[in-house]
Amino acid sequence: MTDWTRMTKQLLADVDGCEPIYRPTNFWTPGLREILADLETRGVETFKSWPTAGYWFYPNYGWPLAPDTVAKTFKPALKANPGLPRRWWLRSLNGFREAIRDFDLARFAWDQSRWPFDLEGFGESAVGRPVHHYALTDREVRWGKPYLNYLLCLAALSRHVDEPPSSFLEIGGGFGVLGEIVMQRNQRARYVNLDIPPLVTVASYYLSTLFGDRVLTPDAAEPGPLSLPASACLPNWRLPNVSGPFDVFVNSFSFQEMEPHVVDHYVGMVADIGVTYVVSLNTRHGKPRATDGGEGGVVDPVTSDLIVEQFGRRGYTVCGRYGEPLIRSAGELVVLRRS
Repeated sequence: MTDWTRMTKQLLADVDGCEPIYRPTNFWTPGLREILADLETRGVETFKSWPTAGYWFYPNYGWPLAPDTVAKTFKPALKANPGLPRRWWLRSLNGFREAIRDFDLARFAWDQSRWPFDLEGFGESAVGRPVHHYALTDREVRWGKPYLNYLLCLAALSRHVDEPPSSFLEIGGGFGVLGEIVMQRNQRARYVNLDIPPLVTVASYYLSTLFGDRVLTPDAAEPGPLSLPASACLPNWRLPNVSGPFDVFVNSFSFQEMEPHVVDHYVGMVADIGVTYVVSLNTRHGKPRATDGGEGGVVDPVTSDLIVEQFGRRGYTVCGRYGEPLIRSAGELVVLRRS
């Protein structure tokens, strides 16, 4: 069995030796401390319920109320309205209605003629012990917000592909849920995620738990150029060792947490590797600036427009730009294709 703590310590030590462009940016300075503390005290097996998860890599719907907290509110509400249905009340507070809304949008927007895709037969694993995990159909399948976020991204992509994509490259993939989605449905799908430690540890744990030796983890990756016929989770500084081509590159709410020159570097590398489609879900306005040079926040905001411009200089053109009703946030979902 993999020693995840040892692997994380080795990856953190390796950060000092990598090129500065791959080191965590200002935005992530406090996040790394908090996530590492949870990893050490709570263990990777419970990562979806870590206190830090909701802000840094595992968002939830609605207010962050635990299910037992929501349940406790029903009794006083029933006194005020004796006819109040319990199920309606709980679903109004626990994020269910937001989850079913996103699921319905993904099903409505998906172009099944271009990319046949089973949206109801697969869902998010309970590995990692999620607090908010919704049964949205009558099947024994559940979904969380990160999973549904990526379904919306892929639903937009489905409207522009000529054939079903099967190879995916991601930078800043969090716990690797995109890999879960594509690898569940296609035994031959290839997903490569590059991220900073300790999130690369979390993604490696998650996907190797679900898919075993279909996923190469950092401790098994040889130095130098990598042949990746299967899927992999790797530290971000191994990007120069990854060869393409890939059908799709995805970045979801990750570029906006970096600095413009860092994003430009990654965009250039992705274009050089060879990617046909790009899916970017990032904010229109950029993350807030750091205050007086302090930790957290960005030095210079990265906006959706900036990402589109950087890919445009590498020969990519916009196929579609999506906001509301598909994306209900300050984010903009953009699909680009190599000219």
